[in-house]
Amino acid sequence: MKLWRLVALCEVVLALGMSVKAEPRDCDGELKNAILSRYQLDSTWYVVDILSSQLKTTVLESGESLEIRPISQKEPIGLFTIAAAVTRGGQVVEKGQVSVRINRFAEVLVATDNLRLHDIVSPDNFALKRMDITSLPEQPVQSFSAIADYRLKRNVGKDQVLTSGAVEPVPDIDVGGEVSIVCHSDLFSVTTTGQAMQKGYVGDQIRVKNRSTNKVMLATVVDRRTVSVQP
Repeated sequence: MKLWRLVALCEVVLALGMSVKAEPRDCDGELKNAILSRYQLDSTWYVVDILSSQLKTTVLESGESLEIRPISQKEPIGLFTIAAAVTRGGQVVEKGQVSVRINRFAEVLVATDNLRLHDIVSPDNFALKRMDITSLPEQPVQSFSAIADYRLKRNVGKDQVLTSGAVEPVPDIDVGGEVSIVCHSDLFSVTTTGQAMQKGYVGDQIRVKNRSTNKVMLATVVDRRTVSVQP
């Protein structure tokens, strides 16, 4: 083989060797990716922050790998701790615990104004926004279709995330509402006016007060205006 061809071949081999040489990788970045991968967390909705690490390694060189394993069966959300190890050629060269915080985000309904108890949930009063829902004690509401004909069970402040515990279906009969109390059998039927002492839905039993006698009794909700009592 001629000399110039040998030199050219060596240059190609060297060039290829340089091109496939692995670049150093940031250890914290690899930790975050490893956590997302192990727990199958979508990086669109989950953000991992490294709070503290016992690993002294900050950069993984060529031939080094990072392995993680859980320390507990805790759900990977909020404050979380894992065991991590740096390996080289299959041998552990360093290991230690790593504390992280995993935040979960979602597109949820957020109040655009201060709202009060029993206000009807309306698209005019809420906007769909990406929010951190990591610490919410209740499930957030993510669409209006899930809460059609619902109202608020408590006050909701401006910029507050709407949760499932803050809403309820509008009752068929509300507290204080006027109702017709019907009592009937095969022999007779009597109707009188009354006042609902409790809210209720069709089929529920609620307390009602007979306006003519002021007697409080249990009655079954028939529709939005009528309750029935047993003779």
